[in-house]
Amino acid sequence: MNELDYKSLLTVYQQKTSDMLIQNIALESKVLTANQIIDALNKRLIELGEENEKLKNLNSTSKAKRPSSSTSDKTDSWEE
Repeated sequence: MNELDYKSLLTVYQQKTSDMLIQNIALESKVLTANQIIDALNKRLIELGEENEKLKNLNSTSKAKRPSSSTSDKTDSWEE
């Protein structure tokens, strides 16, 4: 190889290295954005789970406080 061949080779290596660096930066940026979205969604999921548990507890305590009616009362009122 002569000097011109080495210069051409070096130019191609520099261009390819630059292209790969740009692609790497773009991909890392996408990964960072995706991780931030995942973190936000996980937090929201935890919040909704806690809210669901509160509603279940509220529902179970309100059922316990309600007086129970007998099925015969319902049958009698239906027949009338």
